[in-house]
Amino acid sequence: MRRRLGIALIGMVVASLTLAGLGTIILAAVGDRAATEDDLREQAEAFGSLLEELTFVPADADAGNVRSRLERITRTISVEGIGVVVLPRTGGAPIGDLPPGITIDDLDIDALRAGETISGQKGSLIWAAAGSTNRAGIPQLLVLTRDPDPILLPAFRWFVVAGLATIGLAVLITVRLSRRLTSPIQDASSAAARIAAGDLSARIPEEQAEIGGEVGELVTSINAMADNLDRSRALERQFLLSVSHDLRTPLTSIKGYGEALADGAVDDPIRVGAIIENESKRLERLVGDLLLLARLEGTGFEFSLASTDVAALVRATALGLRHEASDRGVDLTVRVPEEASVATVDADRYAQVVSNLVGNALRFADHTAVVTLWEAEGRIHLSVADDGPGISDDDLPFVFERLYVAQNNPKVKESGSGLGLAIVRELVEGMGGTVMARRSNIGGAELVASFTPT
Repeated sequence: MRRRLGIALIGMVVASLTLAGLGTIILAAVGDRAATEDDLREQAEAFGSLLEELTFVPADADAGNVRSRLERITRTISVEGIGVVVLPRTGGAPIGDLPPGITIDDLDIDALRAGETISGQKGSLIWAAAGSTNRAGIPQLLVLTRDPDPILLPAFRWFVVAGLATIGLAVLITVRLSRRLTSPIQDASSAAARIAAGDLSARIPEEQAEIGGEVGELVTSINAMADNLDRSRALERQFLLSVSHDLRTPLTSIKGYGEALADGAVDDPIRVGAIIENESKRLERLVGDLLLLARLEGTGFEFSLASTDVAALVRATALGLRHEASDRGVDLTVRVPEEASVATVDADRYAQVVSNLVGNALRFADHTAVVTLWEAEGRIHLSVADDGPGISDDDLPFVFERLYVAQNNPKVKESGSGLGLAIVRELVEGMGGTVMARRSNIGGAELVASFTPT
């Protein structure tokens, strides 16, 4: 990639220099020819006026004298060639010699007889001609020629030298720039390959992100992806360990009591049967939570959304949990407005959200749990707060992840499946709501689910 980038950049510099140089030279050449032609026209007009005071009769005997006088004039006015032609009054062929490269057919004799000044280019030769009448009343022509200014040749040489110097500088800059641009990309490619191979500890050096722009964003994104994958793997490992533990504990209890019953070593089979039943229900709840969470995280789960009075639903669900709160020694307070609060939700799933939030609060509360429903800022908010140990600021963004273990793991009264809040998030977001965690004003944690009213 570095080689291709270098070739592309140097190619662009060379192409730009070539186009700019050729364009400049062509424009300069055109301008130089136009300026030379204008200059010749001015000289032809000036010396045409001078020739009106002179009389050239280029007879054969005087031809050498005329030629020498013309050569002196040529050296004086710095032109390549000069010629004076006499036009007979009676018509006929002009008399005299034209400058080399110019023939009588190149001139507009009628325009010159009328005293006009004409000019043109023939090949690389530039010419101008002026008509006049000498003292003897004889029409005569002055023709001047000049080659283009040779200044363009040294200019072209300087352009070549400057172009080579520019290309050399472009090569140095390209090498440095390509290394600076491709180095983080190569590091990103290497890190991505290691991550794809399972090495989630692979990272791109942070200083590579200092280059800024899209390359810096790529470096930052790959490192963030690696962090998320590493964290997801840790959560997955933690999830498997937690589920294995939650499955093994009731299974061990059921197995132990079952063997005791089989061996006839149980004095109170009714109590043992109740224990086995409770442990079986615990297993059933855990498996049910796992299946529900898997369905919610899939794409085939559907909600039966309808306009529902969530105030009545919260009141009924929370009141149904007061017996469980009493058994745990927790005072459950329900603050729900008397008027209806209607939102588009799945009634059964919304009730499950309330049940899971309250159940979570009862597990952590010391003495009090408060359920509140209110409407503000165009949303209907359901809040469940407790006076337990609360949630640290570092853990607040992650409490709705399945089986997340807080850094400051609070002591709970009773272990659960650890999936309740993850299910709450999936249910709330699936019904178009939002959920958040924050500190409670009664000392513990407060979980808030919000929906748009109908």
